[in-house]
This record gives sequence, structure tokens and C-alpha cells, in this order.
Amino acid sequence: MKKKSVAVIRCSGSAAIIQSASEGQSGPDCAAIKTSVKALSPEGIPGACAFGCLGGGSCAAACPLKAITLKEKGPASVDQEKCVGCGKCVKICPQQLISLIPPENTIQPFCSGRAPAKETRESCSSGCIGCGICEKACPAGAIRVEDQHAVIDQERCIACGMCASKCPRGVIHDANGIFSIR
Repeated sequence: MKKKSVAVIRCSGSAAIIQSASEGQSGPDCAAIKTSVKALSPEGIPGACAFGCLGGGSCAAACPLKAITLKEKGPASVDQEKCVGCGKCVKICPQQLISLIPPENTIQPFCSGRAPAKETRESCSSGCIGCGICEKACPAGAIRVEDQHAVIDQERCIACGMCASKCPRGVIHDANGIFSIR
């Protein structure tokens, strides 16, 4: 029996700056971290991506099969073999970074940032800058840059990996590990 969907977290940056800023100010979950960061700095924390993983672990706590783990000072990670696509993590993420996708859709952009390129370069070494190189490289016309980040139309994607191989920031990943510049 084929899985209907698996979770993917669209962030590959670091939550270290946000975690440091909110330390001692918030509870142990992402909603509390987001609230305390907004209270501390309504305009955002300099050097931190406002759209990335907060690293609080709400998604990991919500996962009944423990398919999500936290990296130290980084974004959460999904074990695709354990994930059954229940969607509990999708509902709890205050950053709306988690999506459910068919497991055969192996090419994914790991960034949901919507900041301009200059700001993204300053706050995340692995954030999408919306350059459009992936869009031009895609022979199937499956990628577009929307709100400053790459979005893949999974119905049109042929999983050739051209976008992943051309992305100058390593934002687009192939779960099969075939293509990677990093």
C-alpha cells in the first residue's frame, strides 16, 4: 500500500538567533517563541529570518510517531519512513512551514521566506533569494518564484533535478540525493 502523503518542512536555515533572543522569555513551544519574539522586537530580530523554523519543537511534540526531530539550533527534520501524513504537524506550526506532499515528489524547495533578496542574504545562508535560476532551468515549467521564493507545481514536476543542480543557494533538495550542490 502506497502512502498518501508525507510531511516536508520548508526551512533549512538556523533558528539559533531567534532561540537566543527569546531564551527565558517564552515557553517550550513555537507559538510561545513567536509571541515572545514579536513582543521583544515587533520589527523582527536583526539577522534572523522572520519566516523560518523557530526550533521550539511543537511539530515534534505533535507527531504521534516521533517522525520529527529537532536539529541543534536548526530547523526540525522529518523521517519520511516514519511519517504517515496525519497532518498534526501542519496544523500546529505557527510559521506555516510544513506541507503534506505525495512521497514520490522528491524535489522540494526548503525555504518559505518572503523577504527581499538582500534581507534574505543577511539573515539566512540557505534561504531562497528569488533569483529565478531554477525557474529558467526547469524543462517542464514546473517552478515559479512567488513571494520571493521558489514554488514547485508538483503536478508538472518531472523530478529531473535541474532546479536542484542550478540553485546557487542550495535551497532546492532532491530527497533521493541525486542532485546537490552542497
